[in-house]
Amino acid sequence: MKEKKYFKILIFLITLFLIIIGGTVVIIDPYFHYHKPLKFLSYRLGNQRYINDGIERHFGYDSIITGTSMTENFKSSLFDKLFNSNSIKVPFSGGSYKEINDNLKRALKRKKDIKYVLRGLDYRFIIQDSEYMEYNNLPNYLYDNNFLNDYKYLFNKEVIIKGIGGIFAYTLFEKNITTFDEYSNWNNKYQSGKENVLRNYKRNKKENIIEEKLKKKDIEIINENIEKNVISLVKKYPNTKFIYFITPYSIVYWDQLKQEGKIEKQIMAEKYMIEKLLKYPNIELYSFFNNYEMICNLDNYRDPGHYMGNVSDKILYWIFKKEYQLTKENYEEYIRKNLEFYKNYNYDSIFE
Repeated sequence: MKEKKYFKILIFLITLFLIIIGGTVVIIDPYFHYHKPLKFLSYRLGNQRYINDGIERHFGYDSIITGTSMTENFKSSLFDKLFNSNSIKVPFSGGSYKEINDNLKRALKRKKDIKYVLRGLDYRFIIQDSEYMEYNNLPNYLYDNNFLNDYKYLFNKEVIIKGIGGIFAYTLFEKNITTFDEYSNWNNKYQSGKENVLRNYKRNKKENIIEEKLKKKDIEIINENIEKNVISLVKKYPNTKFIYFITPYSIVYWDQLKQEGKIEKQIMAEKYMIEKLLKYPNIELYSFFNNYEMICNLDNYRDPGHYMGNVSDKILYWIFKKEYQLTKENYEEYIRKNLEFYKNYNYDSIFE
């Protein structure tokens, strides 16, 4: 009898413990799965793939800034000032076109009155399988409306220790909740300049480089990727303005393409994408690869691809002023000039 009594007590204590743990996660909700931030706590916006969907569920907004790490330094406050909006920033570092589109699909389904979507289109992902996902272990239990699988969130060690623990620490030390200007912003953590850009760059200089051409199979891949992951939502939400910009990598990235014989292939892939996007009136498309002064100035970059926060600010101003916008009237000249510039650039001068 005593053993049975102790067993019941043990079951009761375990159940009580689980209720307290799960209840604490629900009440504090560090990843905003159930509600927006509580006013008396200081939340730390952290893991993008755990927190972005919650932001889109429960925050008030009318515009979305999204993309890969190329959008992490964007300031929603500056965007709001320029475009008279109330935006959120939800970047996905290393995210494929599919992952970012899937996220936008969920957001737009919940909020059908979105004014603007500002999205970076990573240049190196244009020729990419439409189903490609860099991250396969996504917390899909946070993305759906199935409460039966929420135990993965409620009793998650990382959520309890890092999520709730971080909130308690922020609140205890009287820190403010992370703003969207600060969220995922790495600008103050890295230094720019030639030395930093070239530090981990391994140049494989080749002689007699054979230039690759864009093949029929490449065009099929581009077409499916752009149709599914860039254009599909444009068609579905004609009242939303989709502001797309092609992410401006540095001249060192172009050196890599040069050594691989892929400059013409990449620019022709870009041209094909541009022609598809310019068909839609609710798309504004921008590219800054013809700002050669910026691209060739390594003080603007932390590595061959990532531009610093000052460039992110300039991009917002340029878009607001409609500078560097690609149109049906100017894109062919843009392509011609870029082909000439990047194929004939003196790349050896970078390393002198």
